[in-house]
Amino acid sequence: MRHPVRIVFFLILLAVGLGVYRDYGISLDEVAQRSIGAMTLAYVANRLAPSLLARAPSHLSHVESLNDYPDRDHGVAFEAPAVALEAILGIGDLKNVFMFRHLLTFLVALAGIYAVQRMAERRFSDWRIGLLAALFLVLTPRLFAESFYNSKDVVFMALFAIAMNTMIAFVLKPGFKTAFLHALASGVAIDVRIMGVLLPPATVAILIVRLLKRELPTPATCRALAVYLAAACILVIAMWPWLWSDPIGNFVQAFRNMAKFRWGGEVLYIGRFVPSTDLPWHYVLVWISITTPLLYLALFLVGAFSTLRQIASRRTHLWKGDEELQDTIFFGLFAAPIATVILLHSVLYDGWRLMYFIYPAFLLLAIKGWVSLWGNNSIRTIPRSLLAIVTVISIVHTTVWMWKAHPFQNVYFNAFAGTGVRFRYDLDYWGLAKRKALEYILKNDDSEVIYVRGEGLAFYMLDARDKKRLRYSDDSRYVITNYRGVQNRDEAKYAKDYDIFYQIRVGNEVILSILRRKKT
Repeated sequence: MRHPVRIVFFLILLAVGLGVYRDYGISLDEVAQRSIGAMTLAYVANRLAPSLLARAPSHLSHVESLNDYPDRDHGVAFEAPAVALEAILGIGDLKNVFMFRHLLTFLVALAGIYAVQRMAERRFSDWRIGLLAALFLVLTPRLFAESFYNSKDVVFMALFAIAMNTMIAFVLKPGFKTAFLHALASGVAIDVRIMGVLLPPATVAILIVRLLKRELPTPATCRALAVYLAAACILVIAMWPWLWSDPIGNFVQAFRNMAKFRWGGEVLYIGRFVPSTDLPWHYVLVWISITTPLLYLALFLVGAFSTLRQIASRRTHLWKGDEELQDTIFFGLFAAPIATVILLHSVLYDGWRLMYFIYPAFLLLAIKGWVSLWGNNSIRTIPRSLLAIVTVISIVHTTVWMWKAHPFQNVYFNAFAGTGVRFRYDLDYWGLAKRKALEYILKNDDSEVIYVRGEGLAFYMLDARDKKRLRYSDDSRYVITNYRGVQNRDEAKYAKDYDIFYQIRVGNEVILSILRRKKT
């Protein structure tokens, strides 16, 4: 029964993704991410086969040198293959290029959902619980939307989940096969985001503790661990061409840059603009609390408390049995990254997207909370029924909200955020809604040439015919604003010369406004 149901579940997810991936706009980072992939391919071709570069498409042969690019320390394990596939398939039109990237991003995210499902099924020995964990991940509105265009944070989250899955398989049964699979998953994750470097130390620490507790045979475990570490190091370097010239030096530089990222902008946080270099310690915790469905938060508290109590009861032994070991891994991979960014005072911005990779561990702890409530012998039929009812209500409510908000699920806030959210937090900080804004203007203005200001990168998502009609000008007929970095949000700046022409709302919140010059 479990295999057909699981297959149907993921086929439905695939069908949904194929049905909606063209609906989303373009984020501010997508052009830069594609550029780093193109630069990396050109760098590889220049070192290994210069003759190929001369015959390569223009977007590969005429790019900035990787060594001169400020973001050369970004991982490219997704970006370089994406650009390579784009070239192999002959996708030239920019709109189709970014649509294709959205599809690839979704497919990687889908693999991450499968990894979460497998971890939950393994931990709780129940395929239905595995599917519940996968469903909770799908029905996390912000992450659903970003699974189509966020090729950095969501792709890393998915790959980190895959590496978590291989890590658990490895530490439970160390062997050459599980060692190599975990090395491959770790290498790919690290080569997307340097924060993946948490995986090898965590793996080593778990195995050392298991050896000290005499849960594993020492010689075989040490051999498997050596294979893992050696393979992981080789794969990280092989899949990250920027490291080739100086593997240790460049890797250390990338890690230092991650700890103190070079972005000095401001973020709107609890109603005031705060420099990214001076965020309070609770920044990540608050963002998680206001952008995650309430049921998941409550279940996480139950699961995290249960796990902490479980670890404390074991004292120096930490866990007893494979199930408690997995719980310890989930808790550690959630708590350790948060502690790290707080201690290092790392630069964060745009909500908590840089920390999305801890969300699979968060959900697995939430699922433990759900199972604890469901399976507790002291809970009778009515409370168990109540848990089922609350779960169904949460699923239905979140699904309906996502349906109504489509394709702007990225601006989801729960009830903890309160009302008037746009005055206290950035909403559509990446400008995804600007595509819809341009399409609305083009549909409702029959002018041969239309002058627009503030359209961002949304121009790339238009058909060639529509692109010819648009022009950028400071003195434009239309102004598009998504309010990012704007303290005065009542359009007072343009009130004298412009009227509100159209607004995009999600729920009661305005996430974008189009202003049109008044007729004189």
